This record gives sequence, structure tokens and C-alpha cells, in this order.
Amino acid sequence: MLKVQVGKSTTGFLYAKSQTDLIHTEVPASRQVRGRWLSEALRMLVDACLLDDPKWYAPLSEALAPRPGECILDCGPGSALRALYYANRFPEAKFTAVEFDRRRIARAFKRSSSMSLPNYKAMTFEDARRVPFSASQFDKAMLVLNLHGLEPADKIKNLRELRRIVRRGGIVLAADIDQPKASREDVILRVTQLLYGAEATRSHTSGTWPKFLSEAGFTGARRLSEHPIWIGRMALVRSRKQ
Repeated sequence: MLKVQVGKSTTGFLYAKSQTDLIHTEVPASRQVRGRWLSEALRMLVDACLLDDPKWYAPLSEALAPRPGECILDCGPGSALRALYYANRFPEAKFTAVEFDRRRIARAFKRSSSMSLPNYKAMTFEDARRVPFSASQFDKAMLVLNLHGLEPADKIKNLRELRRIVRRGGIVLAADIDQPKASREDVILRVTQLLYGAEATRSHTSGTWPKFLSEAGFTGARRLSEHPIWIGRMALVRSRKQ
């Protein structure tokens, strides 16, 4: 059965007051009113146009290349179902999903009802906000669609915490919104800018956001692939903790 941790957790991913928190999900007070409907619209856009687009999954799987005994973190929208797929495909590796939306975890639970996957667990950011992961706990990590809504300082804070929980020599794969190169590819960035502000999206609009991996202490940050997704463009970036 799918293991979903509720209440108690082993991570400190929600940015609040702790210096070890990883993911900033708070909307500034000035944007909370419009944020109520924009965040829901953004979630539907992400589900329909980003998470359900198979073009960037193949290179992500190829770059991840799970090995027996590895502990792998999948963090971000869609992680519950994505990590479930990987756990079923690679039964000798262990996968932990940290998901934004309880509804996605519920869908993963329903899909896994006939599966026995002791190598898989999932939790929401809300459930997983009190106790941080241990240092060097993971061999690899996937950070999917987490950075484009963060201001630069929060991007670096989050990536530094990710660096703490990945072992030396471990791989981090970041898949996020990249510089638009065709009409309509700026839609997702425009919506994100309305919700989180121009500072959050500026480096994604210019395509320079991988620099934050280097500033957080990762080495060898480089694009592996880019993929148009109708309302945006996704880039997959690989880096390593040295």
C-alpha cells in the first residue's frame, strides 16, 4: 500500500521562520486576495499543461537513473504520482515524495491501492514542516517546478537546505520554467508574476535561473534538455554536491 505520512514527518520543507526550511509557499499580504483564485488557476494550468506533458519525463528518468539502495527525494507539484511511478519501476531504490496538494496524494493513494510498495512514501508540505531531514540523507533529489515562484533570496535558501540533505557527490535535478522562445510560452510566467512578483520570475524569463544552483554551492550546473509545453518552456538542469 502507498505510505502517506500525515501529521508526523521527517522534513522541514515549508518556509516559515526556521532557517532550515526549504520551500517558501507564503504569498505576501498584498497579493493574498488575487492569490486565492490565481493559485487555483495556476494549479490547474500546471496539472493540465506541465505535469501531464510527457516530453520532459523521458530525459528526467534518463538523468535520474536510480540505482539499487539509493534514497531519492522528489519535491514539488506532481511528486506523489511521479515518485509512485519510479518506485514501481525501480523497486530496489527508495523514493520520498513531498507534494504541495493533498488531492494529488489522494490520487496517488487510489492508484496504488493494488500495489505493494515498501520503497515509497509521500507527504504534503503542510504535513512535513516541523522536523528537517537528516544531513546527507538522500543520494539524489528532483526539484520540480519549485523555484519560479520564489524571490532570489528564497531560491538560494531553499537550494542550500537541499544541498544539506543530499550526500556529498549526490545529484540534484531541477526541472523548472525557462526562458520563453515562442509565442504563448510566456503565459505561465505571466501568471506566476501576478501571484509572486517580478523578482521571482525575472531569472526564469531571462533563462539565468540555473545560476542559483551554483550560488547555493552545487557544482557543474548545466542544462540537459529544454521542452516547449504550450504555455511555457521547461528546462532540466543537472548539478552535483561536491
